[in-house]
Amino acid sequence: MTLTRRHLLLTTAAATAWPLSSLAQSAWPSKPIRILTPFTAGGASDVIARALATNLQTALKVPVNIEPKPGADGALAAQELLRQPADGHTLFFATSSALSYVPNIRKAPGYALADFAPVSMFVTFSFYLMVHESIPGKTLAEAIAHIKANPGKYSYAAGNSTVLLGAAQLVSAAGADMTHAPYKGESQAVVDLVGGRVHMMWSSPSVMPALMKDGKFRPLAVMLPERSTALPEVPTIAEAGSPLVNVVPWGGIVVQAATPPAVIAAANKALRDAMAQPDTRAVADKAGLVLRPSTPEALGKLMQEQLLAYGNAIKLAKIPQES
Repeated sequence: MTLTRRHLLLTTAAATAWPLSSLAQSAWPSKPIRILTPFTAGGASDVIARALATNLQTALKVPVNIEPKPGADGALAAQELLRQPADGHTLFFATSSALSYVPNIRKAPGYALADFAPVSMFVTFSFYLMVHESIPGKTLAEAIAHIKANPGKYSYAAGNSTVLLGAAQLVSAAGADMTHAPYKGESQAVVDLVGGRVHMMWSSPSVMPALMKDGKFRPLAVMLPERSTALPEVPTIAEAGSPLVNVVPWGGIVVQAATPPAVIAAANKALRDAMAQPDTRAVADKAGLVLRPSTPEALGKLMQEQLLAYGNAIKLAKIPQES
C-alpha cells in the first residue's frame, strides 16, 4: 500500500498531537483549587488549612479556597468531594473521623476508602491524657493502678471518635473498670472534668492551658508516636506503658480515586513545598499540630492500617453500628 503525502502528514500530526493532548490534560492546576475541610471556621485545623492554602496560592498562581463543610464526622465533606470532577482541583482535608471511623461505624456511609486517592499526609492532631486530681499518681501506671483498685468509681469523657476509641483501648488494655461519659464536643466535657464529674479525658492542646493553670490536672501521656515539642516532658502513650493504643488522629489530603497519577504527583510536590514554609510550620506549632508531609504511598498505607485499627477499636468498645 502506497502512502500519499497527505496520509503521511495526517499520521505525523496525530502522533505528535497525542502526547501534547495528554500533557494538556495532566497540566495542574489549570483553574482555582478548592480544599474541602470537615471543620468549622476559626478552629486550629481550619487555621492550618488556610496557612497551607495561602502558600499553595502563592506558588501555583491560582486561587486556593478553603470551604468548610462540617458535620457527620467529616462524611459531608467526603461526599462533596466525590460529586466533583476527578481532576485534582478539589482536594479534601480528610481525617481519621471521615475515613477511618465512619466507614466502620455506619452501615451505609455513602463511600468507601477505595473511592479516594491519597496525595500527602498533612498533620497529626495532638491529644493529651488529662487526669483529675482526685486520681493520685504521677505516672499513667500509678493512675491506672488506683483506678483498678476502685472499680466503677471513675469515668472518662469523650467528645469525638478518636478520643473515644483511644480511651476505650486504654481502659480495655489496662483491665480497668471505668464508665464512659459521652459528649457531643470537647467544651462541655472540659467543664465537667473541671467540676470533677468526670475524671479522665484525651484533650486537645487548645484547652490545656485552662486545665493546667491551677494544678488540678496533669497530662500523663500524649497520643503521638513521638513526644510533643510543646510538652516534651510528657511521655508518649507507648512510653507510658500502653502500646496497644494504636488509633492515630491523622489528617491528610486526598482526591478522587480516578484522578490522573500525574496530577496527584504534581499536587503532592506542591503540598510538600507549602508545608515546608516557615509560616505553615509556625501555625502548626502554635496550634499543637505536627506537620507530616509524605508520599502518596505512605498516606495510603496509613489509611489502610487505620481503617483496620478503628474497626478493631470499635469492636473493643462494643459500639453498635449506625444505620
